[in-house]
Amino acid sequence: MKRTKIVATLGPSSSAPDVIAAMAEAGMDVARINASHGTAVEHEVWAGRVREVARALGRPLGLMLDTRGPEVRVGELPQPISLSPGEEVLLGERGIPVNYGGLVEDVPVGAEVFLADGSILLRVTGKERGALRCRVERGGRLGPGKRVSVPGVRLALPPLPPADRESLRLARELSFEFVALSFVQGPEDVEAARQELGPGPWLVAKVETQAAVQDMARIVAAADGAMVARGDLGVEVDLFRVPLVQRRLVDLCNSHAKPVVVATQMLESMVNSPVPTRAEVADVAAAVWDGADGVMLSEETAVGRYPVEAVRAMACASRAAESGEVEIRVPGLVPELVGQVPAAIARAACQIAEEIRAAAIVCATFSGWTARLLSSFRSKVPIVATTPVEETVRRLTLVWGVIPLKIDRQDTPDALAAAAVATAKGEGLISPGDRVVFTAGLPFWQAGTTNLVRVLEVS
Repeated sequence: MKRTKIVATLGPSSSAPDVIAAMAEAGMDVARINASHGTAVEHEVWAGRVREVARALGRPLGLMLDTRGPEVRVGELPQPISLSPGEEVLLGERGIPVNYGGLVEDVPVGAEVFLADGSILLRVTGKERGALRCRVERGGRLGPGKRVSVPGVRLALPPLPPADRESLRLARELSFEFVALSFVQGPEDVEAARQELGPGPWLVAKVETQAAVQDMARIVAAADGAMVARGDLGVEVDLFRVPLVQRRLVDLCNSHAKPVVVATQMLESMVNSPVPTRAEVADVAAAVWDGADGVMLSEETAVGRYPVEAVRAMACASRAAESGEVEIRVPGLVPELVGQVPAAIARAACQIAEEIRAAAIVCATFSGWTARLLSSFRSKVPIVATTPVEETVRRLTLVWGVIPLKIDRQDTPDALAAAAVATAKGEGLISPGDRVVFTAGLPFWQAGTTNLVRVLEVS
């Protein structure tokens, strides 16, 4: 089985029901909808199709809504303009328009300003009323709507612009499992989204700004998971430090038992090619070995010519990396979790399962916390998470190595163990004569109560 989860972005190339179904069969676990593209009506239709495909296939699929985020972009231009090195330009009023009026106040003289995903570089040489005076250091052709990035400068942008509030409303109404928060600068941005969203979706903080890199520990503690958003991150920080940030963020999330996704340009050549490059396969493998819960496809499936092939290639690369020939990193849990009963039970269950060569670790969980703890140890033994909560089933589609299954509520330990094992056997995950390690919590169906571990033989 594939342990690393695949997040695939829906778009013009992949929004048809038959393509969604084919991507799911090829290995997609979570369908991502990017709020920066398309309309709310389209997003609602696409989400409904994902739910229909999941029902037809009889397996859970998660839904992730990715917000636009508080970003600065170039405003309307009559036509694209060419910027040449050495040229003096104004950024703001009476010059290149931007959608953020506080740019002049926030950005100091001497700062670097990147335009169009970093392809154009300006240096701020002075300030005028309503505009930054800049010298072009790396030129290029600039069109409207291109992103404006100021590395190292924390802009006083509102954490939730109106478009993001609308996205959160849609995610709440359509019961999305995950909301990816773009351009997070600190834990307060996560908390603002949580207050707006209410209980429900897991909040996945996208680390793609220098401010977020500097405050990663507090951001991970506040969020339910994180994403290494390498595209914008490569503009905000030194390009050659992106792999270091990736490793740090993956370690942080693993140690908190929170899912982490590595994203952007993983199989970019497959936008136009039916096969990936060798370097891209190595990139996916490196993310798996780092300990990522999930790897993500963006343009490859949203607008690429080969969306199904891209998912299949990523699944093959993940399986090869998980073969056991290279150990996956396990950084260990943070001190706050070490010594807690649920974490100790999870660690013991993984150790017992490997020593007795169990066919599976079967856990009964309510919120999914037990499954996340088991996953954090990256056991070689498959983890089957059984729960009566449909939302938990779908949320666990983003957690490494976990196969989530729905079961009915039970009232006694023996009945719970029997129901969990029978469900796993019915799905063909275990067979008569297999040994399994079973974990649960007493009292039943309360989050964070895992305190029971048993070894069972499948009848």
